[in-house]
Amino acid sequence: MARPKVSEENKRTYKITIRLNSRERLRIEEAAKSYGISTYRLVRDKLLKGKFPEPKIAKTDIGVYIELKRIGNNINQLAKHANSGKFPLDVRSSLLQLREQQQLILKLLLYDSESKDR
Repeated sequence: MARPKVSEENKRTYKITIRLNSRERLRIEEAAKSYGISTYRLVRDKLLKGKFPEPKIAKTDIGVYIELKRIGNNINQLAKHANSGKFPLDVRSSLLQLREQQQLILKLLLYDSESKDR
């Protein structure tokens, strides 16, 4: 299937070149990667629209954030009980389970940035 024709008004025929140092270039490339777009599109959108595009969030990340919130609530409840002197005997196993879940979620967040679900 052929690429759709672009009207003369929408054709991009002009090129502007800018010079950046290595830190600036890296910042722009990292920002574009986090938004899931090309560097030239990021720069064009920022210059012409005055804002950055919406970042893409992986579908799995939404579930992960919800689970992190639940784990945080559980930890807060355990801390409240511990501070009030009502510390259940089996809390150690619960804390270990929560820590394992937390480590798994952090691993997904930190190392799954190239997910196809983004």
